[in-house]
Amino acid sequence: MRSKTLLAVTAFATASITALALAGCTTSTGGASPSSGTSGPIKIGAVMPLTGPLAALGAGDKEAAEQTVADINKAGGIKGQKIELTVVDDKTNPTESVKQFNQMASDSSYSAMLASSMTSAALAVSSSIKQYKIPTIALSPVDQYVDGSNSYAFTSPGSTKIYAAALVNYWKSINVKTVAVAYTGTDLYGQTGEKSTKSLAEAAGMKIVLDEAYDPAATDFTPLITKVVAAKPDAFVQWGSGPAPVIITKQIAGKGVPFFVTGSQASNLWLQPSGAAAEGVIGATTAALDPDAIPAGPYKDLVMAVATPWRAQNKNVNPPEFAYGGATAIELLKNAIEKAGSTNRDKIRDALETTDLLTPNGHYHYSKTDHMGLDASAIGIMVVKDGVWKATDYQVSAFKTNVPK
Repeated sequence: MRSKTLLAVTAFATASITALALAGCTTSTGGASPSSGTSGPIKIGAVMPLTGPLAALGAGDKEAAEQTVADINKAGGIKGQKIELTVVDDKTNPTESVKQFNQMASDSSYSAMLASSMTSAALAVSSSIKQYKIPTIALSPVDQYVDGSNSYAFTSPGSTKIYAAALVNYWKSINVKTVAVAYTGTDLYGQTGEKSTKSLAEAAGMKIVLDEAYDPAATDFTPLITKVVAAKPDAFVQWGSGPAPVIITKQIAGKGVPFFVTGSQASNLWLQPSGAAAEGVIGATTAALDPDAIPAGPYKDLVMAVATPWRAQNKNVNPPEFAYGGATAIELLKNAIEKAGSTNRDKIRDALETTDLLTPNGHYHYSKTDHMGLDASAIGIMVVKDGVWKATDYQVSAFKTNVPK
């Protein structure tokens, strides 16, 4: 995992995205059977933010996805065929994401795609996914893909709703009555996270005392922090990614307001620049974030299969949230290709929709009407202790009865 956050989608960008998505080549479902003796590689394309404000997210996805591909290929590939993963940079820009996605999706030699770690960019390729009929796993929580209405689009991370549900359930356990919400108003991650939090908190009888969008490009959040402190919430949660949450973390520290974040902050690229201000912050993240807290069993084995090599290559630092998402996306495609017995796009899509697979990111149960596939056990409540994300006592207790299995 390496750098960070988001770009607003302007009217011009939206128009460009639409034009790019509608432009393109003839639809093809292509692909050969892994069992047919074909010697060529199984090609998977991936579009990720490797530069720009959300580069941190793409870096984690890329490193873990490439490591997983290397491990699969070292073990013989898929029925003798190696995977060839092509990763390109969308520069944290939805228009560029559509452009890069179309270049690979329009090539019938590609059997599947991974869409951007930036939610707005991953959603921007929706019409391209349909046009090229290519099975695609988004590396960001695109809530619009969850219901299966885009039959070729799936997600690797959980939806914002299950992250928000984890927070609300925790808040209930500590008797939270009032909540303040801040979110990026220019990106879908912030927008959908705010909606999920507000609806679930209110349904649980909590009062939203502040609900405010912020500009992710801002460098001073004093006006927002002043409003939060004045509202005196029992819990303050922010939904956003990149540099802005670091600044918010530093500015809310010491103000006496319990502060909460989500999986976008589940890496050293938020922890390190936040420094001492991060201490005690609680987050709803992947349940895998503190591997050592997970009880022995199949799920821990899968998590350690990602964590052990990552630690060896990254000075004993645990993998960030997005590393598990990138590794899992490759495992989901591998499982589908094996199940389909083919690299044909339609057959992979059909196999994905019947996925029942335990992974480091949780247990996936994809179906025709559920293209997210995860349940509450995939999300954990973590706290920063001594500069490291650790499982809360609440989560350690939850692991005793509710671990992915």
